[in-house]
Amino acid sequence: MQINEADIKKQHAAKFSIISNSGLILLKVAVGMLTLSVSIIAEAIHSGIDLIAAFIANYSVKKSGEPADSKHPFGHGRVEDISALIEGILILFAAYLILHEAYDKFVTGIELTKPGVGVFIMLLSSVSNWLISGYLFRVSKETGSAALEADAWHLRTDVYTSLGVFAGLSVIALNEFLGGPKWVRRFDPAIAALTALMIVKAGWDISKTAVMNLADLKISDNEELAVKQAIEENSDRYVEFHELRTRRAGPFKYIDLHLVVSRDLHVDTAHKLTDHLEEDIKAKLPHTDVMIHLEPCEGNCQACHIKCPTHAHDGDLK
Repeated sequence: MQINEADIKKQHAAKFSIISNSGLILLKVAVGMLTLSVSIIAEAIHSGIDLIAAFIANYSVKKSGEPADSKHPFGHGRVEDISALIEGILILFAAYLILHEAYDKFVTGIELTKPGVGVFIMLLSSVSNWLISGYLFRVSKETGSAALEADAWHLRTDVYTSLGVFAGLSVIALNEFLGGPKWVRRFDPAIAALTALMIVKAGWDISKTAVMNLADLKISDNEELAVKQAIEENSDRYVEFHELRTRRAGPFKYIDLHLVVSRDLHVDTAHKLTDHLEEDIKAKLPHTDVMIHLEPCEGNCQACHIKCPTHAHDGDLK
């Protein structure tokens, strides 16, 4: 099985995400146990969900890159949309766990030890996840990977939650140093709850996009415009086109349309025309499968009288 450059990029990014998430989880668990900070423990839970998501993304980008077979004649692109949906649900589940733990600690109270260590780890986590998520976003855009994009959003939300925990622990550490009131310690579960609410939107957006793709949502307006431009650039070679339909499956795009040509057009020339249009569309939109249904014109319209002489020359098509 031949693996193209895009698949190699996706697989490398997915593996890198797994390694980075594993390291951050170990740090957060260790520091959370040391400081007794619920917000750091919540962050460890969040990173644990990220790690599961990274494993899912790693599997899905490998599977989606497999060629079509007898059971999957349109390929395996849907695997990435299913992966993105699972990751979105995991984000929402992580938010629930964090909110539950934060509420419990806010009501019962908490004793923190060495909050300064937690401040350093949260800052390190924020910077690391910002850089890694930026890398994943870049690769997902280059390859059209829904799974990597979902994984990147996991880490990007982790950046914001880590910054929230960093801010809360900084206030607590300063208060402890100055001998301030103990109620300030409730900032820890409060910050954990607020950051959990922040990640709910990301989980919802990822899940919604995945569901829409699974429901055969059309490609974006800009992508559809590119398809129309590619066809219209060759308007002197056909009569008209209609019933343009598009859909997306993971990183792949599927396009079909009806193309009306002169009824006198030789089948070989018509075949060259459709091949030419397919190549032009794929040049504008990589990872695209194009299906063109040819229809003969009625033969008595003004457009046909104008275009038939042009169609008669096979040399017009390269």
